[in-house]
Amino acid sequence: MYFSRPKKGHEGVKGTVAEDYQGILVHDHESTIYKYGSDHQECMAHVQRYLKDSIANEPERTWNKQMHSLIQEMIHYRNSLDAGGECEESIVSRYEERYREVIEKAKEEYESVPASDYYRDGYNLYLRMDRQMRNHLLFLHDMGVPASNNAAERNLRNYKRKQKQAVTFRSDQNHDYLCKGMSMLVVMRQNEQNLFDRVSKILD
Repeated sequence: MYFSRPKKGHEGVKGTVAEDYQGILVHDHESTIYKYGSDHQECMAHVQRYLKDSIANEPERTWNKQMHSLIQEMIHYRNSLDAGGECEESIVSRYEERYREVIEKAKEEYESVPASDYYRDGYNLYLRMDRQMRNHLLFLHDMGVPASNNAAERNLRNYKRKQKQAVTFRSDQNHDYLCKGMSMLVVMRQNEQNLFDRVSKILD
């Protein structure tokens, strides 16, 4: 579902399904969202992008490269399982062990050579991944949890591209109308309904 909000934070969540949602939320480390839902999975696609940024800006460090490879391996393992399959406990335990080893490597590297005042994103990422390890690896423990929120971002991408080219709104209300319309179309597609017939009936 799409929602238009002029502000982020709790004001942005107010009135959306996330406000009272009791399931697991997958998101890009939005600290506000941690106040909602029953549990949280960090979007690993975003984490991989942050790691690539760290690799480009801190090429002398090794932890970022090791973590990027490890995440790729974990996601590949999860994706290789048959429908209805479960991650093997022994394999997950080993992945967690390797994750902690890389985090320890990051700690050693930043203690040896502190993060630059000009680039602290890699250091901040290490701290997040250390502090919230469980929320980075929840997708290995619960097969109902995706490793990323890519599905939501893909749905939004077409609109974002068109918005940059030819879309303007005269009011927040008009933006809200568009979001409600787009949400209805997404639900119809998910229910495999004929869009033309369904929209025609609504308009009638």
